[in-house]
Amino acid sequence: MRPSRFLLTLALGLVGLAPAARAQWSQVPEIPGRELFSLFVNGDTIATGADTTVHVSTDGGVTWRHSSKPVAAVRAITATRVRNGRLYAGTFGQGVWTSDDLGQTWQAFNQGLVGGFEDSQLDVVDLKVRGDSLYAATAGAGVYLRRFAAPSAWQPTGTVFAPEQSENVNSLAVGGTRLLALAGSNGMVFRNDPGEADWTESDLDNIGIHAGLSAMTGAWTGTGWVVGTNFGVFLSTGGQEPWTPMGLGLGAIRWTAFTTQGGHLFAAFVTGTVAVMEQSGDNGATWTIDDVLPGIFVQGVGLSRGQLYASRGDGLWRRPSPALAVGPPVAGALRFSIAGAQPFTDRATFRFDLPMPGVATIELFDVMGRRTGVRASASSPAGAQQLSLDARDLRPGVYAARLTAGAAHAELRIVHVR
Repeated sequence: MRPSRFLLTLALGLVGLAPAARAQWSQVPEIPGRELFSLFVNGDTIATGADTTVHVSTDGGVTWRHSSKPVAAVRAITATRVRNGRLYAGTFGQGVWTSDDLGQTWQAFNQGLVGGFEDSQLDVVDLKVRGDSLYAATAGAGVYLRRFAAPSAWQPTGTVFAPEQSENVNSLAVGGTRLLALAGSNGMVFRNDPGEADWTESDLDNIGIHAGLSAMTGAWTGTGWVVGTNFGVFLSTGGQEPWTPMGLGLGAIRWTAFTTQGGHLFAAFVTGTVAVMEQSGDNGATWTIDDVLPGIFVQGVGLSRGQLYASRGDGLWRRPSPALAVGPPVAGALRFSIAGAQPFTDRATFRFDLPMPGVATIELFDVMGRRTGVRASASSPAGAQQLSLDARDLRPGVYAARLTAGAAHAELRIVHVR
């Protein structure tokens, strides 16, 4: 049996279960109220994929164009992207198709897209651009890339997905030049930097395999990574260990969707009964609920012209972008930096601000997420503080420094030399 993305099954299963959403959301009337499987938003350009059609707006949702069917056998357009006026459509079962007239005519873009078990390489569930290449996540055959410069063809990336039982890739995320693949059900994400032939496994629990933990989607906030899983969100400065788990109190999560604006996160967390719309102003450490949508499946979210868009099981909906909640200092709102230049040698001094009095602890972790034993702790009043670590016995290398104060965490990357 061909591997399949659980998102597709869940979205189909939840269609028609819910009444209309709360009044502040309005359905985009130009798009039929049926299931949508993908959403791409970049500035004024919005593209959302339905079963056989891509709906595109190039003016921030004011007007819409509706594509023709890319290929006769298509049943779900599960990835969309627009680059330099060219529309890309990733389909579930028919690979990738392109259009130079926003979907009026289509051309196959599958050259080299071969080799998956039972043709699972044609189950394309996400498309991302990094540099001069387009990357395709597949539901069963790992990740493929294709250069934009002609002539070109798809080629598989790396060999790590199959041995780690992670060929079923849920999505991709780009932050700077780093690419993350959210794949498998063993508590792993995979990172790839430019020039690397393969992907590097990263364990979300910082130890090893965590059976049943699935990374679904990820986002780069500009200062750190947020990964949505069926158990909540995990935070990391660099997209690798150490990861910090943050529970959401929602129980089992079926799907997550993120978008960012000015360092703020907007998210949809889909459970078995509701979609909870939330926002975070501190890189995912704390969350504020904006809305609860009973019985709704939200596949993707995006921001354009001050509107928050959600591709759902009942069409495309939008509402004014929620203002970030402002209140008293919250756990997780920690400012953390190293005093002086890097690399450092014998001692490292850190500056930080505490929103309230308490015990502050700084620990160092190696690149595998293991504690080094180098730590310092002090009871401090609220406000600006400093704390130093003795690193004379520490091996040279790259480390993550983690500040913990109560339930709040902050991390930064440091380099030690002798």
